[in-house]
Amino acid sequence: MVSKVERERAALEQAQKEVEERRKRLAELEEEEQQKALEKLVKKVGRPNAIEILELSAAMKPKVAIDLLKQPKGSAALA
Repeated sequence: MVSKVERERAALEQAQKEVEERRKRLAELEEEEQQKALEKLVKKVGRPNAIEILELSAAMKPKVAIDLLKQPKGSAALA
């Protein structure tokens, strides 16, 4: 006969496995959402432009590229 402690331990282990599976599934869903967002943006700007933007951004620090792209239109830094 299985004791209460052993049943509780088994239930806890099962719950931990389920949580881990849900975390993996969540990570997969997040990855799918990011992929869809990327595809949507590439479609919006066009593949050649997206490639050029990424290549130019890779040539500098990502934070600098993001800051430059976020600056308002007509800013002297982009001219």
